[in-house]
Amino acid sequence: MGNSSADIEALLVDVTDPDNPTPGMLPAILRDIVGRLDAAGLSYAVVGRIALTMHEQARFVGEIEIVADLEPHVGGRAAELMRATRARFAVHMDPHQCQRPIDLTLRPCTNATEAGLLAEAVTRPWFGAPARLASAEHLLWLWCRTEAPDHAMNASALIAGGTVDLHRVQGLLRENDDVEESGQRRLRLAIGDAVLSATSSFSRFMGERRARLASNRVPVWRLRPAEAADGADL
Repeated sequence: MGNSSADIEALLVDVTDPDNPTPGMLPAILRDIVGRLDAAGLSYAVVGRIALTMHEQARFVGEIEIVADLEPHVGGRAAELMRATRARFAVHMDPHQCQRPIDLTLRPCTNATEAGLLAEAVTRPWFGAPARLASAEHLLWLWCRTEAPDHAMNASALIAGGTVDLHRVQGLLRENDDVEESGQRRLRLAIGDAVLSATSSFSRFMGERRARLASNRVPVWRLRPAEAADGADL
């Protein structure tokens, strides 16, 4: 762990249209909704790819996903917060006004483990404001619980980053998994993908390194014994 929100901001550029201001508005939108949640006294945690960047590496993100403690009587208040943020940034969030809008999701906890997710969230300065971000273990648990187009990729990237306690994730899955252990199966697949990715990256690095070396170059560890032998012959 060690990425900063500044690293992400540098990537918030639409490469197909560099003059498009919408990607760069994501930090302001996050600050706005997080500020509203704090002002309302609601417990929350930022999840999804934007939280993944804290644990793995900076990457482009176009959506904000937040889990919050929304009791039935708080649901209306949460909807008001969402409407207020969307109204303020409508030009960048309304699909009728923006070709590739920034997506914002605010949803309630669905079980006891997600309630624990909120309790263990890490408070960190994020885009210039304190924000509560989900732990690596809870992120991986979320992505292994359900199947979605980007969940397997996110899970593999998080494991490859080396900041997640896999035994803890297995325990979280056992608390909530179904009889078919689909979550455990997804976790095993993600671990395998992460290992293959790391092996491929290392092999590519070594191949590029060998290509940069001159064919007639003699490694230092071979030169030293030869020099010692020459000195003994004098």
